[in-house]
Amino acid sequence: MRLRVLTAAILLAFWLPAGLWLSTTWFMLAILVALAWTLKEWADLLNLPAGPRWAAPLFLLALLSPILLDPFLNPWDFAAWLLLPACLVWLLLMGVSMWRVGSPRGWWGLFYALLFCVACFLAIWLARLEGLAFLLSVLLLVWIADTAAYFSGRLIGGAKLAPRVSPGKTWAGVGGAVLGNLIYVWVSGIYWDASWAAFLLDQAGLVYLLVSTFVITGVSVVADLHQSLLKRQANVKDSGWILPGHGGVFDRVDALLAVLPFSVVFFAVSMGRG
Repeated sequence: MRLRVLTAAILLAFWLPAGLWLSTTWFMLAILVALAWTLKEWADLLNLPAGPRWAAPLFLLALLSPILLDPFLNPWDFAAWLLLPACLVWLLLMGVSMWRVGSPRGWWGLFYALLFCVACFLAIWLARLEGLAFLLSVLLLVWIADTAAYFSGRLIGGAKLAPRVSPGKTWAGVGGAVLGNLIYVWVSGIYWDASWAAFLLDQAGLVYLLVSTFVITGVSVVADLHQSLLKRQANVKDSGWILPGHGGVFDRVDALLAVLPFSVVFFAVSMGRG
């Protein structure tokens, strides 16, 4: 636990100043490196040769770096063409994977991993352009859901959510995650003017905010299960080793890969953007 806390403190010591003081371009270049490593760890779980496992993150860096450095590009021009399809594929992939208790591996698995990393990059970019507080408020959707699920699951226990995939997760944990996020968005929507919830509440109303939060929390839970399924198929405990006490970067951002695109899509719809 001490090692886990120390690693989290070091990460916070890097990312908090980076978010505050770096320009959007430099901040997103750091995010791109983190996502490239995430893609490498995902590829390592897919039963692929070493060549494609290294080529995929290099391709991601080569694809997105020039786009990010183009001063005339408006990332919102890509949103409707990339984020919505990525969200639909997420729903299809996660639904089929949970039903079959098996996620695509090999080249198809790598295609999905690359698509989701690109979509996550675009979603973080768009969220960062709305402000650091906006991006932080979206990240909190995952962190609060994880924390609430952990404590409610430990406290209440009960029926397992998906025992063949992740024996430790319970329906009580899911209920805690949903309740925690609903309370969070209700409070932040009223008292945190720059937050994701405040924009949705102001532009689309309370019902839209609560429904969006319910969907996003469900996506967060299932995306976490999907990564557990990938690790189970690869017969490994963690996706990597780079974060002592935590495992790999993929272990820390599994739910964020899905939640960020969904949150930006719900925001764009509420604002009439796309």
